[in-house]
Amino acid sequence: MIVPTTTELSPAARVDTLAAQTGRRVALVYEGSTYGYAALADQARRLAAVLAAGGTTEGDRVVYLGGNSVTFLTTFLAAARLGAVFVPVNSRLTAPEVAIVLSDCAPHTLVTEPEYRPVAEAASPGSARLLSVPGDPAATAGEAPPSPWETLPAAAGPAPEPVHCGPDRIAMLAYTSGTTGRPKGVELTHGNLWWNGVNQDMVATSAPLDVTLVVAPLFHTAPLGSFALRTLMRGGTVVLRRGFEAGSMLADLETYGVTTVFAVPAMFAAVAAHEGFAAADLSALRTAVTAGAPAPASLIERYRERGIALQQAYGLTETLFAAYLPADRIATHSASVGLPLPYTEIRIVDPAGDLAGAGGLPPGERGEVCVRAPTVARGYRGKPEATAEVFADGWFRTGDIGYLDPDGYLYLVDRRKDMIIVGGDNVYSAEVEQVLARFPDVEDVAVVGVPDEHEGESVVAIVTGRAAPGPTGPRARPALAELRRFAESELARYKLPTRVVHADRIPRNAMGKLDKPVIRAALADRDESVFDAAAAPAPTPAAEAAPAPASVADPAAPWLYTLAALPPDEQYRLVFDAVVAGIARTIRGGRAVVAPEDRLQDIGLGSLAAVELARRLGDTLRLRLPSTTLFDHDSVDALVRHLTARVVAGNTRPAVLDRLTDFERAVRDAPADPAVRAELRIRLRGALNRLAADEGPLVPAPAGTPTDRDLFALLDAELGPA
Repeated sequence: MIVPTTTELSPAARVDTLAAQTGRRVALVYEGSTYGYAALADQARRLAAVLAAGGTTEGDRVVYLGGNSVTFLTTFLAAARLGAVFVPVNSRLTAPEVAIVLSDCAPHTLVTEPEYRPVAEAASPGSARLLSVPGDPAATAGEAPPSPWETLPAAAGPAPEPVHCGPDRIAMLAYTSGTTGRPKGVELTHGNLWWNGVNQDMVATSAPLDVTLVVAPLFHTAPLGSFALRTLMRGGTVVLRRGFEAGSMLADLETYGVTTVFAVPAMFAAVAAHEGFAAADLSALRTAVTAGAPAPASLIERYRERGIALQQAYGLTETLFAAYLPADRIATHSASVGLPLPYTEIRIVDPAGDLAGAGGLPPGERGEVCVRAPTVARGYRGKPEATAEVFADGWFRTGDIGYLDPDGYLYLVDRRKDMIIVGGDNVYSAEVEQVLARFPDVEDVAVVGVPDEHEGESVVAIVTGRAAPGPTGPRARPALAELRRFAESELARYKLPTRVVHADRIPRNAMGKLDKPVIRAALADRDESVFDAAAAPAPTPAAEAAPAPASVADPAAPWLYTLAALPPDEQYRLVFDAVVAGIARTIRGGRAVVAPEDRLQDIGLGSLAAVELARRLGDTLRLRLPSTTLFDHDSVDALVRHLTARVVAGNTRPAVLDRLTDFERAVRDAPADPAVRAELRIRLRGALNRLAADEGPLVPAPAGTPTDRDLFALLDAELGPA
């Protein structure tokens, strides 16, 4: 099916439309701050104006080097507005690796977050414009970088109207991970992205009220195109996190009522292992999708026990999503990556045959997975031979080995390049990995082939796991003989490993896939240090910059515990200032000045922003505020008066506190019997313990001048007879 060329597929034009129709609806929640569609469109228009003023025009490549951020998305929208090509670069790459990408795409402009400037400078071809931008557009600008770096000006000229984006216009260059060689720039069109959204909507609908959580790196096509972009184009809300942390992801799923989420299996596993997973309210979560690596049956079961269908999906950078396992089929086809998406064809062909005109293999027979769909990219930038090798007649050779069952479900066996040939027989490493992964106490496993003088290649298994308990203490990690005996009932003898390497960690790439080239190189060089725990990659700049989890409360206001003693006007002013500061931190791009008479609904408060502001004010004022607090008051003035009364009331303590100082003095000076004095002290300590258990703050108060008789009477009244 071909989309008419008159159809407007520009994501920039779509966001403009949503901003005009429903500008206060929350488009984006980024690390606790919210952006309405109007604010998001304004940020994208501003950046587009700056790019245009610097000469960016249709077809130019605009590179983004940075982590998950607001600016990542606004750069994509700004490029689309100008008809330019967006190029997201893997933020984990080194300068030499980035240089390969830049050399291939010949960028006009590098949009770079400040902490990535050293990498960009080292990798830049020298002709590109260098634009330094904060990941958060509302962040305070730091010291201006030296020339030739430019920064966003305080004000920009008017942005051009969005360029028409038909289905064949290139939207982005998405570079392959390079695990099988030099990375190639995949030319994805606006039509590819549009059809990807349509395909997914047919099996997992996205709606304007949906809330999508994005924790995976946006430089990958799944979190960007299939979740963040699809949600924004339909008027939903994207909760975007700078990086992944299991506790934060679990808190976000619950706090924001997330309805759709994508993550790799390792991320879902970390959340399931969190201590709060069993009790978390995940009732809003309708769609949870995983891809990038096989999801173990035990992980799928763990989520099923919580009422969540963890759905497998399959796709590549060149195809976007191609297959999807429906939620109601997980129980019967848990090992499958799903059925072909509605506008997608999947064929299994002979890996050694020609793609053009190749017939499909019968069900159950293994071969190379090929995909044809309107989501399939047009080819690789500047690489006609590489394009011709895998693209033909609308089909794409995935390089994956798999089979279709009689009902059309796709099962993956291995990567074609990961296939091991032992004495002329094919061994699919993924098949061996799946069997060995079931061995008790094996936590992770990778299987690769290494040169063998007799068989051509031999099978090596790298495993991680803990020493299992035995009758006389912990037993050693599984030996080669144990693994072979365990697997021999399911695998032919030539498929069994001939060597086992015990590892602390197994290298994986950014999407959680086994990094087979690194593993093979380490074995070839006889250098197994990459499997040591100390070899784990250092935190990336994005991870280092990630803020504390959302559960960490904002600091309490310094005047909080003395508010009750201040004049009413001063009480009001302090709480008003706290509310205004909370609004400024929560609603980025909102009004600069807030007055008491302003209606809360007029200052840009959508539903999620109101919930976030209530949480923030509760932290600042040390109050337990329901999430509906902002909806219960019409104006800023009404909210401030309510909060002031709550704080003052919370700081009003029982009368006994006003007398404790004198009471202690009376006990100390009383000429009573020592036993009586000891009893009084015990009772006093009990009173203090009971008061300390109260949730409100203890407020020192001036002591009165009661008599000893009054004090002892007060003690009896408060605690009862001894």
